[in-house]
Amino acid sequence: MTLNDTDATTDANTLSNATGPGSPTAIYSNLDTAFWICIVTTVVIGLVGNAFIFPLMRDVKFSSLSYPVYLIFLAVSDSTVLIMYCIYQTLRFFDSFHIIGKNVAACRLWLFLMSTVTLLSPWLVVGLTVDRFFCVVFPMKRDRFCTPRKAKIVCSCLTALSVLLMLPLLEGVKVIEKSNICFIKDHLLVYFAFFRISINSNLPCLLIIVFNVVIGIHIQRSTNFRKRFTSTSSGSTENKLDKSLLPLMLISLMALVTFLPSSLADSIVTILVITKSYPNTLKQVAKFSPSFIVLYLINFGQNFYILMASSANYRKIMKKKLKCQRIFGEKKNVTELRVSGQVSDTKANTTELSTRESLYSGSTSVISPATDFSEGSTK
Repeated sequence: MTLNDTDATTDANTLSNATGPGSPTAIYSNLDTAFWICIVTTVVIGLVGNAFIFPLMRDVKFSSLSYPVYLIFLAVSDSTVLIMYCIYQTLRFFDSFHIIGKNVAACRLWLFLMSTVTLLSPWLVVGLTVDRFFCVVFPMKRDRFCTPRKAKIVCSCLTALSVLLMLPLLEGVKVIEKSNICFIKDHLLVYFAFFRISINSNLPCLLIIVFNVVIGIHIQRSTNFRKRFTSTSSGSTENKLDKSLLPLMLISLMALVTFLPSSLADSIVTILVITKSYPNTLKQVAKFSPSFIVLYLINFGQNFYILMASSANYRKIMKKKLKCQRIFGEKKNVTELRVSGQVSDTKANTTELSTRESLYSGSTSVISPATDFSEGSTK
């Protein structure tokens, strides 16, 4: 192998990791114990929050609304990202990634699944933002576009499109001997670098910004209009309706805040690797890698906590759910106690009856010999 071949392999390997799971700057970070514990803690907290999304969004009050569908799809997608990223960092921390890295089929499946869910998640946030955009800007068409059925169609199409776009990974991953790392083949590097820079990061961020700005402007104009031409009572009612949008807008904006730093870092790293320039700049970006990674993971587990922190309505629903679950558990325990009490009473009655029968039979056996004895003496 020549020096040029070595440099080419190094560049390919670096870019392959850059398009691999998680943030591309992850390949430069030092996996110390504190960082790994922080990753695991973030993942666990995020998974707990995503699990609570399901009972919250399945409440009867939300059965005719569209945005719960997006939040449920997000909970599934985000949980998959958190689990896979936790496994990835744990294997790296214990120097055990060779379990996956030595097997080409495992590498292909790993990168395919990870790339699919990391592509899907930001676009589901875009779908949620567009859904709120239609509800606010075109309220007369709300019943036509913002329905659970339409939301399921949109989420299913986004999922199918993400799978189709990542299908080349099933044949485009290689394993270099003694590296124990999954690498993308050279002819697909530009394809996945383009997705990493534009489709997977910058474009969703741009769309989220644009739609949220338009929504904010429209709400402000509507508020000013109502102040001029409506009564105080109706205005307060409309303000309540506007406040119901706040949690969902916060989910969209917080996704942007937590995703944008990693997106910019991805773009910088990918461009520097492709152009083979400014290695010192690459090292400087790598210093911020741990913070970017943790912030990136927060994006996949924050939705439930945003809903709880920003809306008293969601808190009431969740308290009601937990209270009902507690009451159901208590009733179940009481029922079990009653059943066990009835069983014990039945056993006690059975024992008492058997005791009486034994005593009766015993008394009969005592009387019978005496009778025989008296009869014998008479004779």
